[in-house]
Amino acid sequence: MNTLLARLSTTAVIVLLLTVSATMSSCKKPVETPVISEWDTHQDPISGLEVEFPKGWLKNVDPKAVKLYSTQAVSQKFYELYSTGTTDVNDEEGGVELTIAMESFADAQAGTLDAYKEQQLKAYEALGLADEKPVQVGKETGAGFSYSVKVSKNTTMSGRKIFAVHDSVFYTVSVTGFNDYTKAYEPVFDRMIASIKLPKPKETYKDPNAASKPSPDLTKFSNEFVEFMHPDNFTAAPAAAKGGAVHSLHLEGLRKDCTIDLDIFPTKTDKGEVKFDRFVEDNKAKFSPKSVTAGKVDGLDAKVLAASPAPQIDRKVFFVAKGERIYRIILTWYKPMAADFQPAFESVVASMKLK
Repeated sequence: MNTLLARLSTTAVIVLLLTVSATMSSCKKPVETPVISEWDTHQDPISGLEVEFPKGWLKNVDPKAVKLYSTQAVSQKFYELYSTGTTDVNDEEGGVELTIAMESFADAQAGTLDAYKEQQLKAYEALGLADEKPVQVGKETGAGFSYSVKVSKNTTMSGRKIFAVHDSVFYTVSVTGFNDYTKAYEPVFDRMIASIKLPKPKETYKDPNAASKPSPDLTKFSNEFVEFMHPDNFTAAPAAAKGGAVHSLHLEGLRKDCTIDLDIFPTKTDKGEVKFDRFVEDNKAKFSPKSVTAGKVDGLDAKVLAASPAPQIDRKVFFVAKGERIYRIILTWYKPMAADFQPAFESVVASMKLK
């Protein structure tokens, strides 16, 4: 009798555990579409390729690809999958990636999108790419395919691959996720794909000065300090911070004498607090201004110095304070081309959002 009771008790415990397990499984919280309030922009300083992505995502870049991951953990899982062919993903490791891969006609040994598409369908045969649909990538119409494959007992990888061609280069845009993440992140993927700007073809000019003029087409630069729009034939890149600056940027096109420099200084230092008016006064000796006027940057009061550091060079220097930072913006241009550069540069300043 006691043995029978023991067996019944054991059976009851097993049933209870199975019931609890099933209940926990059925109550598993679904993956929700994230609300993205802040975005960053990747801009290749050489090719000009551009794409927006959620702030905080992991970015890996090499000469032939841009790779964006929702988390560090998911990047490691994708690496494991691509290197071994299989992976098992738990809830903490789940997530998504977006990649943009580039391949020249010569490297691909193909010269049309149809030829490249046929080649890639064979290369990705294991994915079973299907449901071809036209997809816009930059200003080009590409071919998009969807897929879903099991990569382990409990893990499915699904997503889309989009093939496009632009200026003798093939682009493959891949959006991929594990399990329920792909569907949940579809709106995020759609915005990222819509933000892609492909490099502009190189132009030839009869006028030797024409190529150096600021383009009317603008692109956005954004980091933790500032955001602005600038001519897309100018490159915005970090510069060596000097003189106590915490961050510096340099914008330059083809002319070395037509540039924008942005330096950001802290108002609180180990030597004490830096006063805005004192900072401007100290900088007057550096720039030897012909005049000092009032201006605005991001709706904030600014001081503007006008100077001529060389006979054929003009310059404007903007000073503005926000929070615990002082921003110094230096516009420099070649006098004979002032009509081309000065308005474009001042438009950059007018578009600035200080963070």
